[in-house]
Amino acid sequence: MHYFEAVGAMHRLELLRRIKARALMADSGLHPGQPRLLQYIWDHPGCTQKEAADELDVTPASTAASLKRLEKAGYVTRQPDPRDARRNRLFITPEGQRRMEENQRQFSALDEAMFAGMREDEVEHFRATCEKLFDNLADDKDRRLTIWKLARQAREEEEKDK
Repeated sequence: MHYFEAVGAMHRLELLRRIKARALMADSGLHPGQPRLLQYIWDHPGCTQKEAADELDVTPASTAASLKRLEKAGYVTRQPDPRDARRNRLFITPEGQRRMEENQRQFSALDEAMFAGMREDEVEHFRATCEKLFDNLADDKDRRLTIWKLARQAREEEEKDK
C-alpha cells in the first residue's frame, strides 16, 4: 500500500490551516506567539512569567517581549505576588478576555469551515485516526511532550538540516 498521497494530504491540510490561522491573528493585531501566551494566562490566572515560558517552551526573553506588547495593548496585567515581592502574577484584563473570546469565535468558524459537510461521527473517526497515527509513531518521550514542545522539537530538527 502506498501512503504517500495520504501523508501529502495531511501535510497540505495542516499547512493551509496554519496559513488561515496566521491571517486571522494578523487581522486581530496580535503578533505570532501572543495568542498562545494569552490563552495560557487565561487558562492559568495568576501564573508567573516563568511558568508560562516553561509550559509554552519559549525563552524568558521572548515571553517578556510578548508580555510587554500584551500589556501595552491592555490585554494582560501584572500584579505583585503577595507572598514573594520578586515575582509578578499574570492576569487577563476584561479587554484581553474580549480578545480571547473573539479569537475563539474566529477559530471555531475556521474549524467549522474545515469540517463542513462531515457528520459528527466522521469528525470523531478522523480524530481517533489521528490519535492512532500519533501513537504508531510516538515513543514514551514523545507522548509526554506538549504540543508546544513537539513543535519546538520539529523546528530544531529542521534547523539541523539547514
